[in-house]
Amino acid sequence: MDSTKKITKKLAGTAKGTALWLSSVGNEHGQILISVLTAQEGAGLDRMASGLVKRYQQAGVDPPVALYVDCGCCAEAAETTKLQARFSGWPQLVVRLDIWHFMRRLALGCTTDAHQLYPFYMSRMSTCIFEWDAADLALLREAKAQQLRAQGLPSTDVDKHLTKDELALHCRRRTRGVDTTVRLLEELIAALMGPQGNDSLGVPLFDQERMEHIWRVQKKHVKCIQDPAGVALYTKTGELTKGGVRLPVFRCARGSTSLESFHLHLNRFIPGLY
Repeated sequence: MDSTKKITKKLAGTAKGTALWLSSVGNEHGQILISVLTAQEGAGLDRMASGLVKRYQQAGVDPPVALYVDCGCCAEAAETTKLQARFSGWPQLVVRLDIWHFMRRLALGCTTDAHQLYPFYMSRMSTCIFEWDAADLALLREAKAQQLRAQGLPSTDVDKHLTKDELALHCRRRTRGVDTTVRLLEELIAALMGPQGNDSLGVPLFDQERMEHIWRVQKKHVKCIQDPAGVALYTKTGELTKGGVRLPVFRCARGSTSLESFHLHLNRFIPGLY
């Protein structure tokens, strides 16, 4: 589930000011199940949630077991979150925080996203959170090695020739677990907080006070970005042959990236200033 304000700002005429949020819900296949305009993001979504639950019941389809959001993933004292209460018709629903939104929160501790070390920091942060499936990675390496040999190139350092697109297409990822993720993120932040975090002109990557505060606040959400136990987040959609090796093609259902792309398309499609 994802919400945006950009599209409602384009409302004009008598419709101007009648809605503040556009909220959409998608499924594991990348399909948009529902999009609604509301005057508020919280209670304004109650009818949408109840209607979606009813649609699943009427269709005789098994209810979803995981919901990815950009906020409201957990509650301090309450046993259930507001979102779980809103989707009470799905008692087994697990609410998870979209990992890219979590990473962007930690990126706010940077002095600027134009810093020389910013891409390195974001890449290392992803490595702290995810690990590749060993079997999938070994198969891709074998295919790439065979492909390099067929082109008359050395296959001694296969990893340098693996692209991000190939990894995303043929390999599954999983989260590392709360303890490991916290330890690796703290080590990364601590390392870049010192002289290693300065660029060639001596400009630090982090605003130290702000970064320390952000990590103190966001550390509790590490548990919210972990993969739900027993939930298959990848679907095999086909196969490709590379270097004579048959590679599976996967589609990932983790996160709300497809919804953000949908909202971006709507924002560009609808004329207006925003």
